[in-house]
Amino acid sequence: MKYRILPAKERVPRLALIGACVFAVGLVWALIVGSSTSSFDSAENGLSRWLYDFGKHEPLHWASYWLSWIGAGARTVPIVLTVVVALIIFGKWRYGLFLLLSSQAGFLISNTTKHIVGRTRPPWTSLLPEQIGTSFPSGHTYAGITAWVAMGLIALYLFPKPASTILGWILIAIGLLNGPTRFLLGKHWPSDVLGAWLLASGWLLLCWSAFLWFWAPRSHEVDEHSLN
Repeated sequence: MKYRILPAKERVPRLALIGACVFAVGLVWALIVGSSTSSFDSAENGLSRWLYDFGKHEPLHWASYWLSWIGAGARTVPIVLTVVVALIIFGKWRYGLFLLLSSQAGFLISNTTKHIVGRTRPPWTSLLPEQIGTSFPSGHTYAGITAWVAMGLIALYLFPKPASTILGWILIAIGLLNGPTRFLLGKHWPSDVLGAWLLASGWLLLCWSAFLWFWAPRSHEVDEHSLN
C-alpha cells in the first residue's frame, strides 16, 4: 500500500489513556522537582558536569549545537506555522489543527510550568535575563516532541512511501535528539529533559488521540487520497 492507514478509532481510548497517564507522571515529576530544586541540583551536579564535559568532544558538540539551533523557538515556530499554512492551502486542515494544538498549546504548558517551578539552570551556562528561573522543563526538548515529532507523524501518514518514511523519521529523530543536546551543551539538568519528555509525550498522545477521534479523514476520504 502506497499510503499508511491511520490507526483505527477503536485504538484511540487506549492511546488517550496512555497519554493522560504519561502526562500525569510528568506533572508529578514537576511537583517533586519544584518542591526540592536545591536537592536535585546537588544530586545532579556531578552527572551534569560529566555530561557537559563529554559533550565538548567533536563531532558530538557540533551535532548537538546544530540540532539545538534548529530546535530553538526562533526556527521551530516559523517552520510550524509555515507547515500549518501549507496544510490548510492543500486542504489538509485537520492535520494543521492537530499540529497547532500540539505545538502551540504545548508551548503554553511548557512555559507555564517553567515559571511555576522556577528552577535555576546549571551554573556553567551563560544566561540571558529572561532565562533565569526557566530550567524545568527544557523548552527545546518539549518542542522537539510536540512540534517536530508531531510533524514527523503527519509526514508518515500524509505522504506516500518511501518518502513518508524518510521524511517522517528524520523529523522524529530531530525532535527526539533535541533532548540530549540540552544537557550535552550544559543548558539544562538531565531531570529537566526527563520532565519535558514526560509532559510533552503525554500531551502529544492526547492531541493525536483527539485528532484520530474527532478530525481524522473518514474512510472514503482515505481511499480517495490513496488513489491520487
